[in-house]
Amino acid sequence: MTPIHYGARAFSARSARPALSALAALLRKAIRQLTVPLAVALAIALTLAAGSGAARASTVHVAIDTAGFGAASGYLDMQLSASAGVPLATAAVTNMTGFGALDLNYGWTAVAGGFQFRNDTSNYLSHTAVFGGVLSFDLTFDGAYDPLTSYVSHFVVSAFDDSFAPLGAYNPVSLALADFSWTPARTASGAGSIGMAVSDPGVAVVPEPASLLLLGAGLAAMALSLRRRA
Repeated sequence: MTPIHYGARAFSARSARPALSALAALLRKAIRQLTVPLAVALAIALTLAAGSGAARASTVHVAIDTAGFGAASGYLDMQLSASAGVPLATAAVTNMTGFGALDLNYGWTAVAGGFQFRNDTSNYLSHTAVFGGVLSFDLTFDGAYDPLTSYVSHFVVSAFDDSFAPLGAYNPVSLALADFSWTPARTASGAGSIGMAVSDPGVAVVPEPASLLLLGAGLAAMALSLRRRA
């Protein structure tokens, strides 16, 4: 397996959790009142969602507050890690707001409203940007299943000023503001998961509506169970 390394401006990131602590507290409170088997199952799901930063959804919305960058303009760069001979995964960036013109870019294909990257093709995407406000986009992962989980793809985001100096609270080794990982499903009928590791506090990540609907359905089922036990 021959690796295809990151491009000219590379990234990674340290771990951070989505802002769902209030819902996590509510779920834990409800879990204590449920039957033991159900409580254990819910506790495991809660740990995966709130503790590891993983999400069952394939799409997240990313907003980057650039007010603290200390630069008026520069570049916002994106890249999906790639390697030869791995199960295919794709990352699509759409609904982009606040971005300027294309700069250094290669290895992507155009999709409706944005760009798509593949983990079997070396790629890079850079846009010019005026900093001081919020840049945002939707990030959608998809891909083949992999029973062995032999490769986890990483989509990374970084910012640079006009002199190509890194901006924000970036990872000192990789220069990343945020790293989004895609772990493929282990079966054909399963679902992959998105992991989030954020270095800059100005980066906000929220699930798309489908994830919120699943969470709401879970809370409703728990409430019904509690009413029956009352």
